Amino acid sequence: MSALREAAFGRRPDLGVRVEPGTGAVDRWLVAVTLGGQGRYAAAATELGRLLADPAVPPAVAAHAAVTRAAHRRQQGGHAAARPDDALGLRLATAGPAGDPDADGTDAWAARIDALVGLAADAVGLGDPTTAARLLDVAERAAEGHPSWRPRVRLGWVRAEHALLTGRAADAVSRAGSAVALAVAGGSVRHVLKSRIIHVVARGVAGDVGPADAIAALDAIGEDCDVLGLLPLRWPCALAAADLVTRLVDDHESLANDSVARSAQRSPDDRSGGATRRRHAAASAMSVIGRRTDPRGKRLLGVSV
Repeated sequence: MSALREAAFGRRPDLGVRVEPGTGAVDRWLVAVTLGGQGRYAAAATELGRLLADPAVPPAVAAHAAVTRAAHRRQQGGHAAARPDDALGLRLATAGPAGDPDADGTDAWAARIDALVGLAADAVGLGDPTTAARLLDVAERAAEGHPSWRPRVRLGWVRAEHALLTGRAADAVSRAGSAVALAVAGGSVRHVLKSRIIHVVARGVAGDVGPADAIAALDAIGEDCDVLGLLPLRWPCALAAADLVTRLVDDHESLANDSVARSAQRSPDDRSGGATRRRHAAASAMSVIGRRTDPRGKRLLGVSV
């Protein structure tokens, strides 16, 4: 696997990357994917815009560029803003030859699946589960027979999110668990971490794991994200843990036995202050992301925060 593929879809998502003179279209897209994973959205947006504006770029790569830009907008909280790019990606993915599918899903077939999954994610974020379900079904059929793990991992993420939106926590656990397994098999550290975040949240909602264990798991994932500089994963991980800490404190405070409640709040994790500490970590990550984001992304982040 090349260094750029290791950065985008492998074991080194923390690698410093840039577009060198003469870099091919696929590798330029891989650079943008890596930059987005690190929260360097302005640099990623610049390269994605160039790919979309260059008539010499193959339609399959342009389709991936559009879908990646949409994913970055969603990560910034802009589900409505992501829709036009996902739709563009779908059009471009069907405009040219399908090409040969590859293990990392850089082909037009994979771009079509990614675009459908992206449109479904947009619908989930906008509270439209009916449209999301229809798009996910189409994406599932489109993914049949494709050799890459990557589109199926993304499909698992959005399936799990849709299940949570519609009150099917057990299904969310199953879908997220499958995404974890696929990401591990694919060897992508970044995809594994995101899959684990969704899996922990789904298990917490389903009651498969208690708040304290979920907090510990999210904290561990957050530390891995810190080490690798994956800020777009760090901030939601910290916020999810903070919400669970607040819930745990509230649960203890509602106990009839005040001594039990006081004992719980004197625990080594300092739960009463733990939520504040984790929200501060999320805010710090968001601050860095904001400095690395293009003007439109900054506006979306402002609304999201």
